[in-house]
Amino acid sequence: MFKRVLFVLMAAACAKHSVTAQRTGGSLYGFAGENFSSTNSPCLDGIITVIDHSCAVPMEIEEGYPYITIQCTKVVEGAHPWNQYNVMAIINPELEGPDEESMVCADLYTRVYIQTRP
Repeated sequence: MFKRVLFVLMAAACAKHSVTAQRTGGSLYGFAGENFSSTNSPCLDGIITVIDHSCAVPMEIEEGYPYITIQCTKVVEGAHPWNQYNVMAIINPELEGPDEESMVCADLYTRVYIQTRP
């Protein structure tokens, strides 16, 4: 019995594992890839990753305490129309947002709001 278990473990250890590469539609910055750098906010990380995946040109990110604004001017064909929205993240929990109805997500560190562009 012991020999069979040892043989199965050795056979499993020698097996070759390969991961197939998946192509993403956008991801110019690769935020969701191996070079991911967290903002310590799951909400903001998710929004940046989704916009990065859909955006056909580099997205614009302006950081100025206590606000971060994110814009995409052109999206990949068939992707979510992030070019129709302005995204604003407030990284100071004491400040109020533009309109509570436009809040997309929130966590302990950030509240993210979305507004339709005029």
